[in-house]
Amino acid sequence: PRQMSKQTMGKVQAYGDLASFFRNSSLFLLDAEFENNLFWEVLCKFQESRKSAWAGNVFLEGKISLSSMIMPSGYLLLSTGTKDASIRLANYGKEKKWKIQGVTGPDESVTSFGREWLKGRKESSSGKKEFMIYSTSCLSFLKGRQAPPLKVVEPANWPRVQAWTTLFANESEPPLDCNALLSMSRAMMLKGNLFLMHKEGVGTCAMGGFGRSTPHSLVINEVFVPKELRGMGYGEELIIGLVGQAGERGKGNCILFSDYGGRQNLYDRLGFEKIVKFCELSF
Repeated sequence: PRQMSKQTMGKVQAYGDLASFFRNSSLFLLDAEFENNLFWEVLCKFQESRKSAWAGNVFLEGKISLSSMIMPSGYLLLSTGTKDASIRLANYGKEKKWKIQGVTGPDESVTSFGREWLKGRKESSSGKKEFMIYSTSCLSFLKGRQAPPLKVVEPANWPRVQAWTTLFANESEPPLDCNALLSMSRAMMLKGNLFLMHKEGVGTCAMGGFGRSTPHSLVINEVFVPKELRGMGYGEELIIGLVGQAGERGKGNCILFSDYGGRQNLYDRLGFEKIVKFCELSF
């Protein structure tokens, strides 16, 4: 069952199930795989929970110009797209009386949608979080670099992982939801996607892993070095080790999100490419 809605700025097509949404949208999403990386994660979550969600595309002149879906969190996830398509979707959502908590996606899509969604409303947006999406090709990144060996986290390592995940959540700006992060760490561990790095004479000195994947990339998450060991290059080594692991797993690229501060950070120094500013707007 598909509903269509026409207006000057294009047609919104909603899909009865996520499988048909992905069948129709996957080539469009893959065109900007790094920017749209969250779509594959949300699809996995829905497949695991067997719940369904609203998912749809905005068509302009017969071609998809924006993909979107409502996530389990109640936030609307947007792809890269045109400003007109974001405005069209905001008006469609108002017609359908959507109750959404906010919107997340590439900055341009989110800003256009948010401006239209809040037009004429008393409540304004309550907050905006911003990140930068970085990426690198595993092959070119590893040229001339020696990837250090990393140890896959086992249940026996959980107490340390629990302590470090809690510190990671509390040190984030703004602080992250500790329980959500712990359940993510546990899921990463159970899938063999969380690693610890050991150094001779130092012991265990860093943690990181892969939180999700796209068809050709792994997304690096939870890169953590304890305070007393920072500034010694362990974070850099860990990233090199993780890119090495991604390459071994047959993935061509690594993606990561970093708090967007504008100043040069670890990923800039390592030569990762800035892809897009990504943001989350709460209503």
